[in-house]
Amino acid sequence: MGKLYVTLDTEMDADIHWHKSNTPCFSSVLEGIPNYLRPIWDQYQVNPIYFVSPEVAENELCCNVLKNEIKKGAVIGAHLHPEYIEPEKKGYREGVPSEFPCFAYERDIEKEKLKNLVTLIENNLGVKPMWYRAARFGADDDTIAILKELGFRYDSSVTPCIDWSKKGGPDHRKGMIRSYYIRGNEIYSSSDKKEGIKEYPVTIMGKRWGVLGRLLPDNWLFYKWIRPSHMTYAEQKKMLKTAKKSGIKDIVMMFHTMEVMINKTPYVRNSFMQSYFLWRLRKTIGYAKKMGYSAQIQGS
Repeated sequence: MGKLYVTLDTEMDADIHWHKSNTPCFSSVLEGIPNYLRPIWDQYQVNPIYFVSPEVAENELCCNVLKNEIKKGAVIGAHLHPEYIEPEKKGYREGVPSEFPCFAYERDIEKEKLKNLVTLIENNLGVKPMWYRAARFGADDDTIAILKELGFRYDSSVTPCIDWSKKGGPDHRKGMIRSYYIRGNEIYSSSDKKEGIKEYPVTIMGKRWGVLGRLLPDNWLFYKWIRPSHMTYAEQKKMLKTAKKSGIKDIVMMFHTMEVMINKTPYVRNSFMQSYFLWRLRKTIGYAKKMGYSAQIQGS
């Protein structure tokens, strides 16, 4: 039997252009999780992984929601948006762009920021995160070394097939689709030894739309993800069939918490689109379970 890892980047709200406001808002955590997502988790026995960003871990009301999620089996991971935590914190000023942690800062600064995020999560949520996903998937070999030093066990920052270098990030095209133990600190290399950091890449399987897709620009939107934000249920269903046939045991679904809310991302603009998003999420999880992928996981 395989595993379905339902992972959510858990951050402050944005707008339809992915811009963040000067004053953080958290409707996706305070309303989206308990009102829209928890019923789905209960229906399909899902233990989600919430990758928590610093501004969420600092907010008492958000922490109350997440503590309740922990009681129900959810796993808390760390999600480093480096602009929101010391050292060299930039804060929530409008226009401050999201950064790739591994490229925006020297290794020592990246480590201190991640160390501070771990402490923040431990103090405010009462758990030590074992899982990590870098903001904007910005992880490299140095990041893996830092994770090992800080006691992490799992990473989910690799997006196979996707090259973020034109945006200032890593080139993950060498990443593998299957989960693997990382050899040393080489993020794209696997080890036969079951030790160190285990990588759970986001499940991505090449370009969409066949021959037509290969003619489209090299943009992440034109790749096949297990991600209900922009992928149809039919596409995700086909991916799950391919994964099963190929013997891929670990499926990693990802999306942001704010993607379930109206006008907090580009994907949901009205109540119909919101219902359709939640329908795709339910159907994909339900089909994955039908294919033998359990969504019940442990935190460590």
